Amino acid sequence: MRRTLGTLAAILVAMLAIAPPVPAAEQTRESYKERVEPICEANRTVNARIMAGARQRINKKNFAPAGKQFIRVSGSFGKLIKRLAPVPAPLGDERRVARWLKFMRLIKARLRTVGKYYKQGADIKAAHQSILAERSGISANNISIVFKVRNCRFGRFDAG
Repeated sequence: MRRTLGTLAAILVAMLAIAPPVPAAEQTRESYKERVEPICEANRTVNARIMAGARQRINKKNFAPAGKQFIRVSGSFGKLIKRLAPVPAPLGDERRVARWLKFMRLIKARLRTVGKYYKQGADIKAAHQSILAERSGISANNISIVFKVRNCRFGRFDAG
């Protein structure tokens, strides 16, 4: 009997020792915005530099370099998603943040497809995918509007 009680006590102590720590403070929408905004701002700056001159290349029918720009911006967008995903969502907004990230992954995939089509010289298909990427961006914006993030808004993806 003593041995059983000793074993149970040891298990209880071990369980308490490995219990997850209680968070210091709950994540609010404001604190989420404070953590996410600098990440998005840095990504926006990088993406602007990557996409510089893409519209002119497309207008001059110089599609291959523009396609490479779209593929590079898609990769940059993927890095943004990887940096945003670990940020804990505000209490009660977990589903909203998950949907927001889902739309961002969709934007990333569509931007890559735009780049692929431009590299192939298929400008009509690329324009179609660009419109789909823009629509996904609008959907992402509609979800994120409750967080009031300025730098995480997604606009047109027509290389400008």
